[in-house]
Amino acid sequence: MLALAIHTCGPALGLALSNFDGETRHQTWALGRDLSTQLHHLLIEFVAPYAWPDFSFLAVAQGPGGFTGTRIGVVTARILAQQLEVPLFGVSSLAAVAQRALEQSPTEASSAIAVEMQAQRGQLFTAIYKPTAEGLAAVQPDQVLTLEDWESALAGHPEASQRAIAGDDLAETVVQVLALAHQRWQGGDRPDWSSVLPYYGQHPVEL
Repeated sequence: MLALAIHTCGPALGLALSNFDGETRHQTWALGRDLSTQLHHLLIEFVAPYAWPDFSFLAVAQGPGGFTGTRIGVVTARILAQQLEVPLFGVSSLAAVAQRALEQSPTEASSAIAVEMQAQRGQLFTAIYKPTAEGLAAVQPDQVLTLEDWESALAGHPEASQRAIAGDDLAETVVQVLALAHQRWQGGDRPDWSSVLPYYGQHPVEL
């Protein structure tokens, strides 16, 4: 089995590939505005020497994050999955941050993880995830809150003892995007490409 994950929600591109049997590799590129022109070329180089028909499923970070980058990544993953006729897993970029925090602090594996990431206009992308036998479960789904409302939400979830803050290294969590997708694959989930949509959280301009 072979799978690929794409992460374009932050300021960099992240790609990860694994056969879940000894070979796992990932790489990030600080592309900025060049993402749209470089993505397809880098994808082809990264997956080599494999061919596209070798892949069993794809995964993509579906947001929240930057509007343009998130859209480009999700659209690209949807097109690839449709053409290859393979499942496509959409994974929250906040869930990937929570999964990384869980892997870095395995002694707190039963604790809920509160994730926050800077959004526009002084707000935060937020979520609370709880580790389960099947993977991460959303105790509080991804949503945009003010700092004050976020602190109030945390006060109402005393079990959220871990706090994880997403930074500029968001693309590095492409490894966790792939891991979370693999957990769902092992659980029998086979989502169609059409079910994966970008989650922006905020309108790109203030209304």
